[in-house]
Amino acid sequence: MKKLLIGFLALLVLPTVAQANEEKFKEGVHYEVIAEEGTKRPEIKEFFSYYCIHCYRFETVAAAMKEAYPKEFEKSHIVSHPTLRLMARGMVAAKLFKKEAPISKAFYERIHDQKKQITTEEDLKAIFHVHGIEAEKFEKAMRHPLVLKQVKEMEREMNKYNVNKTPTFIINGKYQLMTEGFSGSDDVIADLVEAAGYLMKK
Repeated sequence: MKKLLIGFLALLVLPTVAQANEEKFKEGVHYEVIAEEGTKRPEIKEFFSYYCIHCYRFETVAAAMKEAYPKEFEKSHIVSHPTLRLMARGMVAAKLFKKEAPISKAFYERIHDQKKQITTEEDLKAIFHVHGIEAEKFEKAMRHPLVLKQVKEMEREMNKYNVNKTPTFIINGKYQLMTEGFSGSDDVIADLVEAAGYLMKK
């Protein structure tokens, strides 16, 4: 009897929570609908570029998203320019060595803090070397079929969702967060994470 009562109370609370989120996050303000149908499984994709200063500043948001939704959150580098495609390959290669976080940080710091460009494989190789990756292993990783396949997939999805600015957060392939709509928030990071969770279940 007690279990039944708890279950009944839970059913009463769930619609209230959903309604509260619906009132908090409004279409046209906090998100927009970009497709009629979504993906089969819940997902959050951040389309970004190491050359984007806003993406660098949004790394705290990306980290919070990944912590809250470790299975659903994924970063996808844009590949609309040869240099950006090179960076995308570097990012995926770093994943193969399970060093995406420190190497990504090094990419950002070199470009935005040290004001140095990354335009060649030699530039990337030097960064990987600092993180313990030998030149031969780096070169093989950059041409690994899995790396090339993932970069091709990034390009496909970038075109599919017509990504023309960074960072862009796409939820379930159906919703796009309008980050400017959170400018008046008391806790932007928490609200963006909550909005992504709400849209995944919507």
